[in-house]
This record gives sequence, structure tokens and C-alpha cells, in this order.
Amino acid sequence: MRSTLGWMYENGEGVKKDYAQAFTWYLKSAKKDHASAQTNLGWMYENGKGTEQDDAKAVGWYEKAAKLGQAEGQLNLGIMYKSGKGVDKDYLQAIFWFEKSAVQGNTNAQLNLGVIYKTEKVSGLTILNLFTG
Repeated sequence: MRSTLGWMYENGEGVKKDYAQAFTWYLKSAKKDHASAQTNLGWMYENGKGTEQDDAKAVGWYEKAAKLGQAEGQLNLGIMYKSGKGVDKDYLQAIFWFEKSAVQGNTNAQLNLGVIYKTEKVSGLTILNLFTG
């Protein structure tokens, strides 16, 4: 219920759009281990909606959601590792979280994996070499 109220305030559904109220309701739900609320809270920190922008706090909330198996949280955590926002850039961690999300059918995670496989190098090795020896 709390997460739904957060979504309603974030999107102006049935109430006046109010990011601060959305943040408050997401936080209440996130503290009770509601993974979608944790992901939404991470997004709000990442984008400075309803709170001060803080990439490190965004990563923390995305990680909580990701560890609970929430595909969008896993995707967003992977993006943070890929870009180095709020954490040190780490392609192996990005791949780890993109794969977790991708196997749940998240097409954005699948796309991000494809981009990394095609374009990035880790420690002088291509990503493909990491998996094929």
C-alpha cells in the first residue's frame, strides 16, 4: 500500500504530483524490504526527485532491491557500476547484475549486456575471453 501511494504521488495518479510525498511513502515501504519501493527510492536519489541528488545513496537502495531479486533494481545497479556513478566503475559487477536481471527477462539488461560484450574490455581481456578462457 505504501509503495502504491508513493507511485501515485510520483505520477500524479489521483493526487497532485508531489515528489517529496512520493519519496516519503517509498521510504516507508523500502524500510520494510519492499524491493520495488527500494528501486524507486534509488531512482529518486539518483535523479534528485523529492530529495537531494545522491548517487551513493541511490546505489545503496538499488543494491538492497537487487539482492532481493528485483530485476529493475539489478538493472539500475548494473548501470551504476557500468558508468561509475556512486561506485567505482566495475564492468564485472555490471555484468553480474545485468545477467541477474536479464535472466528474468529484462530487455534493458539484455541490451546492456550486449553493449558491454561488444565494446568493453576488462583488464586487457575482452569480455568474451572471461567466459571462454
